[in-house]
Order: sequence, then structure tokens, then C-alpha cells
Amino acid sequence: KLVAELAHVSTRYGERDIVRDFSCRILRGDRVGIIGPNGAGKTTLIRLILGEIAPDGGSVRLGTKLAVAYFDQFRAALDEEATLADVISPGSDYVQLGGEKKHVIGYLEDFLFPAARARSPVKSLSGGERNRLLLARLFSRPANVIVLDEPTNDLDLPSLRMLEEALADFDGSVICVSHDRYFLDRICDQIIAFEENGVFVQPGNYSYYLEKRQAREAAER
Repeated sequence: KLVAELAHVSTRYGERDIVRDFSCRILRGDRVGIIGPNGAGKTTLIRLILGEIAPDGGSVRLGTKLAVAYFDQFRAALDEEATLADVISPGSDYVQLGGEKKHVIGYLEDFLFPAARARSPVKSLSGGERNRLLLARLFSRPANVIVLDEPTNDLDLPSLRMLEEALADFDGSVICVSHDRYFLDRICDQIIAFEENGVFVQPGNYSYYLEKRQAREAAER
């Protein structure tokens, strides 16, 4: 059931501590939100959790049979000439979803693309439609861990709703970097927050984290 366990992890960039003496455990099914100012080290922490980089101190233990699907903040480049169907399922008319197959046209309809658009080229899409296509591609990949780095940037309301619905149906773990309080409230069950005095872990969603942080700050005055 383990995704990752970090024990007293530290990492530096030059003279600056990015992560200092940080410990956490992420299990299958956990929904983790990572918050903090731009440049605080949120993406670095994700790379530590996934074992992409080694810490300068402490240890990272990864679970077995992890299959990670990554929706990064820079958005993967799309082939402008490819059709929507080819983006989702190259060379096949079907998408393998868990133990069942679904026709790619029906799958695209789940992401609000009419059947007639399945053979349209990517270059014909609007910005919101491109984001929906990227989300459709993300959830078509076999994965038990989904990583979302600033997923709500540039999403229109239909795409945002599709993302929330798809995450609600996903039974694996979710790690999400976002500044969107309401999105994090809906999808997360714990928060990792970058604060001035270090990295802080709080069970519960973003609103619960803010409530506890304010109470902690009031007690320190």
C-alpha cells in the first residue's frame, strides 16, 4: 500500500534549504495537496517523493509497482496534425481502462468531445479544448498515482469540472500542487505546506489547514 515514505529528508540548492528534515508517508488512495509560494520547492518535493532525485540527507523509500501519470505545469506538447483519437490511443480504436476496453470515441465523449470531433486535428482546438484533451490523455494512461502540478491554470469551467469528476472516479493516489483553495478543498485529504519555518504536514483539506494554522499563529502571539 506504500507509495512513498520520506524520513528526515533534506535537500539544498546552493546555500538555500529547499526541504529541511521533512518526514511523511503517502499510501495508496491518499489525496495530497502541496501548497506554498512560487519557487518554494514544491516541484522539487514531488521529484523527491517520486524518487526522481535523491535527497542530500535522510531517506526515501518507494512502494512497489508504482505507475505514475504526470500532468505538469508546462503541459506536454501536442502534435498539431494528430487527430484527437490518435492523441488518446495511437494506432487503436480502443482505450484500455483498468480491466475493460472502451472505444476511443465514447471515451472522448466522456470529456465533452462530440463524436464528430474525434477525427479532427489538434490544431482545430481552442485552449480549453486542448486542456480537456490533455486530461483525457492523462486518465487514459495505466496509473495508480496521478501527479498534478498546477492543474487548474488555464482550465475553463467545463475542463475543471471534468478534472474533478475524473479524480473522484480514480481509485489511486493523487499528489497535487495548486494555489486553488476550492479545488484543493474538494480533492485533498491532507496538505503539505511550505511555510517560513519549514515544511508542515496537516491532515485534512486546505480550509482545515488554514484554520489550524491560524489557531497555531494565534497561540504563538
